[in-house]
Amino acid sequence: MVKSKEHSWHRRDGYPAFERCVKRKLFDMRLTGISRLKKCGRMVLMLTPLLVGGSRLSFGQTYCLRQILDKIDTANPGLQQYALRTKASLLMGEASRAWAAPEVGAGLSEFPYPAGGTDGDPMARKMLMIRLEQMFPNVRKQRTEQDYYRSFSSQHGDDRATLQNMLFAEAKTAYYEAVIAQHQLAVLAGQEKQLKLLIGIAADRLTYNTATTADIYKARAKLGDLHGTRVQLQSACEQAFVKLNSLMGRSFDAPLQVDTSLNLPSRISILEVDSAYVQQHRSDIRHTLDGIHSMALKQRIEASAAAPTFGVMADNMRMDGGTYMYGVMATVSIPIAPWSSKGYHAKTSALRYQVQAMEKQKDNQVREALEHVHKDWLALRAATQDLGIFEREVLPAYRETYQANLNALSENTGNIYETLAAWNDLTEHEMEYYNKLGKLLKLRVMLETDMQND
Repeated sequence: MVKSKEHSWHRRDGYPAFERCVKRKLFDMRLTGISRLKKCGRMVLMLTPLLVGGSRLSFGQTYCLRQILDKIDTANPGLQQYALRTKASLLMGEASRAWAAPEVGAGLSEFPYPAGGTDGDPMARKMLMIRLEQMFPNVRKQRTEQDYYRSFSSQHGDDRATLQNMLFAEAKTAYYEAVIAQHQLAVLAGQEKQLKLLIGIAADRLTYNTATTADIYKARAKLGDLHGTRVQLQSACEQAFVKLNSLMGRSFDAPLQVDTSLNLPSRISILEVDSAYVQQHRSDIRHTLDGIHSMALKQRIEASAAAPTFGVMADNMRMDGGTYMYGVMATVSIPIAPWSSKGYHAKTSALRYQVQAMEKQKDNQVREALEHVHKDWLALRAATQDLGIFEREVLPAYRETYQANLNALSENTGNIYETLAAWNDLTEHEMEYYNKLGKLLKLRVMLETDMQND
């Protein structure tokens, strides 16, 4: 059952006033035909708590917000991809420790080369040659490459946290939209019963010229407006449920209920939010920091190109007479040659500039994050104050106005038109209260998202 201060006021003050109104009118008019109105009023009193609390659009397991967020964390396909990306990065690191493949060659060799280009030189020997060549890896470069690929796992974790933060914001927004819509449906249920009772009173007074046909038509028009608003609110609930089911990896039309209690969490303090805080908590900023670390490792890989690499080459040849000849040769690269060193020097310098650019990007992200946090906090503070004023001063005034009109109606000093106008004002402002509460909750979601505070 949805419980709120507004709904409890209706049950405590509004309906007894209606019952007094109906009873006194029955006593004054002495009409037995209106007795059915009294029975209707009592039936409304008995059914209203069920109708107010029974606005459920679907049946299924009831989820609180924390359960929904936990379900998204484990079942959302978008978040599951990053575990696979991390495994791929670790395997790429293992691959970097592999040696270069050996090379095997086969062909003909002739010694000495035929003099004068004639093929009849008796000294020429044609031989079948097999060659095996193997280059040895630079162990330090391999370790750096392995660290480089492993560093991607940290970036994948940052990307996962960023996506999770976005999905949690969408889930919180949809959750609060469903809760607010169901509270507004409860308000409509209570107000609709009072409006129907007013219509019944106006119809009975029409016989004695104490009400007009216009009053009845206007009340019925308001009843139609309530029906249209109910359709819109039910659709908003259904759309929110579809969104939540999608985020949790469930079927779109899976039965779902949400906990409609509005136990607002404690206020958020931003006193500790500084550059160090956002660098630690904001995953998009951590991604930039981890990217800087990966770029530094890449720079070390390019710098390791200045170290020579070694290899060995072995030849084996079988001559015509059945004898064999072999050769073994060690090889070494000379990367310090000017025509080759300028390549890795340029790459190292380019990566250094990229690191500096990413440092500037990180500084800009920190400033933007702090700006958004402070703006959201100021907006949330203003919305909280506005809602407090609305709850303490505005709503009680409209309630008292409506109650005064009900009392006047029970004393036969009021009229249906003024009572209907007071009912309309109270209904609109009760709905506006929940609209303001919904805006406040969305501002809180924005602040929690910018602080990346689950």
